[in-house]
Amino acid sequence: MSGTVAVVTGAARGMGRTHCVRLAEEGADVIALDLAGASDDLAQTAELVCATGRRCVTRVADVRDQDSLVSALAAGVAELGRLDVIVANAGIYADLALSWELSDEAWHRTLDINLTGVWHTVKAGRPTSAAAGPS
Repeated sequence: MSGTVAVVTGAARGMGRTHCVRLAEEGADVIALDLAGASDDLAQTAELVCATGRRCVTRVADVRDQDSLVSALAAGVAELGRLDVIVANAGIYADLALSWELSDEAWHRTLDINLTGVWHTVKAGRPTSAAAGPS
């Protein structure tokens, strides 16, 4: 991973934080994205990444909002110079209920984050990734 730049959504804690740190340990710089309410946790993720000797750019973005992802990724790429790896990690387990017991609202929120959020992340990152090549 040496010399690469990775973006990780849901980077403030849990698996997202673990992905960020592991990527940094393997030599990648990291663009760490999460919701505004997770700013303190996101800062802690950045500290852990920087402790490995790698760079970390943090930005607020909601995977349900394509425009926020595009802006956050553009800022991260502007600072770190490239994008090589996309880790669409953000996800939720809604209401800790069985699927047939979920409200329509909880179901749609889960799909918006866990499914559409992945699509949004890849869609926002692909044009700026080093692997994209010429359009």
